[in-house]
Amino acid sequence: MLGTAVLAPLAYVLVLIAMVTAPVSAVAPLREVSVLIAVIMGGRLLAEGDLRRRLPAAGAIALGVVAIALYA
Repeated sequence: MLGTAVLAPLAYVLVLIAMVTAPVSAVAPLREVSVLIAVIMGGRLLAEGDLRRRLPAAGAIALGVVAIALYA
């Protein structure tokens, strides 16, 4: 809990700093990378079901982030 209490506000501050220094259209989609991390952690550490269905969806999110980064 202590780690989350410290790291969550720090992550928010880092996103705000990134939005000041880079275009918002490039920074905002990168926040969705947390969804990818949650899919992997949920599948591996928590043994959640339907990992085969969730990984392609997470891959689609990753491709969207890359596409926005390349063309924004």
